[in-house]
Amino acid sequence: MKFIANYFLLWSILLIGCQEKPKLSVGKNGFIEINGTKHYYNILGTGDTLVVLHGGPGFSHKYMKPQLDALLSSNFTLLYYDQRGSGWSEGTQDTLNLNIQTYISDLDQIRNHFELSKLNLIGHSFGGLLGMYYGTTFPDNLNSLVLIDTDAASYELRTPYQIKTINSRLTEKSNIYLDSISESEDFKNYNVSAYDKYYKTFLTSYFANPRDTSKLKLGFDSISIKKIEATNNHVRKTLGKYDIHDQLYRITCPTLILHGTESVFSVEGAEAIHDILTNSELHLFENCGHFEYIESPNKFKGLIEDFYGIN
Repeated sequence: MKFIANYFLLWSILLIGCQEKPKLSVGKNGFIEINGTKHYYNILGTGDTLVVLHGGPGFSHKYMKPQLDALLSSNFTLLYYDQRGSGWSEGTQDTLNLNIQTYISDLDQIRNHFELSKLNLIGHSFGGLLGMYYGTTFPDNLNSLVLIDTDAASYELRTPYQIKTINSRLTEKSNIYLDSISESEDFKNYNVSAYDKYYKTFLTSYFANPRDTSKLKLGFDSISIKKIEATNNHVRKTLGKYDIHDQLYRITCPTLILHGTESVFSVEGAEAIHDILTNSELHLFENCGHFEYIESPNKFKGLIEDFYGIN
């Protein structure tokens, strides 16, 4: 059945490739207006198109770009965009639209703008949750879904475990250092270096080996760092104690779930998604945290290529 599913997946991707060329221009970047808000996008690579959904909410696509470019751009066209209120995209002033429903609509307008009949989505962290929300809303517009250490499909399977895990990993020394940065004038004045130090320290808790944090390039700049906290707070508030497990049955496309055994997000959450998505496969990354494409790049690349029939 896996061979048959992959055959039809590959065929549908090839069909999409024939339709996308008028709008997709590799090496192009810029802004498009979606639902009254300018969104930044960047396109790189060759082959069938994967639309990349970054995490946060509030971070930009830049923290994923260095590794994904290196690992995937030789076989796939990567379409990155900064979600509303993130990175170089606008939207922080319109707080009423910093919610998951508008994000879903924005993503479908990305599909329309680039003339993609169906989407191949690859989402990390919150981007995975956005991908699932999109799939439950527009299942007929989704060709494939890759979930990289995704948020769980419910608040209860996500947040308590995440908080407990982070608190258990951050040392007293780390917490003192984080407090000193966040209380500094540089941080309050949105100094890029201060933000980079803060998040690089905080995100050591997201890696199985904290030293791997040095490989994470956050891509902060004076524009993007001012949006992180506001966007995250608004979107998370509107999500509330969400639970979409009972809606996941609508997603019938082939789905690849990649999850680290040492992630700040529970394996239980990934398994719950896998149990409902009948056309999914789950691969656990031993001794990996939240960033499989950084912590185990060769395995990550191989599984993506196998899923799309590259090998």
